[in-house]
Amino acid sequence: MSAGSGAGSFTVQDIFDSANGIRIPKIEVAADGTILAFNHNCRQLRRSEDQGTSWGPIQQLEAGGNVVVDEATGDILLVRPRESALLRSDDSGRSWKLEEIDVQPNLAGHGAEGSCPAEGTCSESGVTLKHGEHNGRLLMPVRVQPPVASNDQEYWCYNYNTSLYSDDHGRSWQVGEPVQSGTGEGTLAELSDGRVYYNSRCHMAVDGKRLISWSHDGGHRWVDWQACETLREVGEPFYFKYGTKPSYGCNAGLVRLPLETTNGKDVLLFSTPDNPGGTRICMTVWASFDGARTWPVKRLVYPGPSAYSSLAADTLGNIYLTYERGLSANIKCDIDHHKISLATFNLDWVLSGS
Repeated sequence: MSAGSGAGSFTVQDIFDSANGIRIPKIEVAADGTILAFNHNCRQLRRSEDQGTSWGPIQQLEAGGNVVVDEATGDILLVRPRESALLRSDDSGRSWKLEEIDVQPNLAGHGAEGSCPAEGTCSESGVTLKHGEHNGRLLMPVRVQPPVASNDQEYWCYNYNTSLYSDDHGRSWQVGEPVQSGTGEGTLAELSDGRVYYNSRCHMAVDGKRLISWSHDGGHRWVDWQACETLREVGEPFYFKYGTKPSYGCNAGLVRLPLETTNGKDVLLFSTPDNPGGTRICMTVWASFDGARTWPVKRLVYPGPSAYSSLAADTLGNIYLTYERGLSANIKCDIDHHKISLATFNLDWVLSGS
């Protein structure tokens, strides 16, 4: 269906029917313009060769991971640092080949296979850096977790977001330094001046503010930690038995629009449910035009139950948002039944928001 009000274009369709914990969508654009929609931690894939108008059948992939498009080679990588492996496609997702990779831990010894591994399946997709001395580097958000289940509340404070990067097209990877502790499921984007912006879900703060940091060295070191005054997030479901208020947060989407579609200006879009401190409803997209200092425009995508999301954009001006759309009155992490929806729109549609 299409939007009936406001400027610009907007369509939405359901592309996966999920149940029994099959969730976690991601969206990417291949070098040839093919749209790749992933589900189930990148274990399921659908491809579109006509800007999302029609979709091929579901491909069941060998294993999941976090996705990054190598813009230098055109390869698409599904990276699994926990298993020191990746899936590589050199034909826009038609076929995949399993490869072993080398993952080097950070200075604390975290992130490689074994104790305190890094994983990025629930974080936003990676990027290829284009500016400065690290041009061509593959960079993705990951989180480091103790060797226990991710929702074991005794260990929440030992979770932290970080980065994973490769300077040899994915054959070897380095784990970066920590972002704030108590974070998980991050997003990142490079600005045209070479700085990298990192936006994190926070599991433990009760102010509902997203946590942000910056890298000035291509995504290795994360500094200038602060809370974002504008981008606030949901609190429910209230899992943390040691806390007094909901503070669980949610995964989010982030993309910098291609510079050729914005007259060379940095335009960032961010997506997450817009119900600070409450339940996961009101999937919304925000826009920033000043390097993530402010987010003056937002537009509602879906008013009902909604959770994890992912953003991508192509050089034709199309913006793609995949998100979990609940079918019941409430949506939680352990959704029994929901849809993975795809909203396709342009910047004019976002700008006609509030």
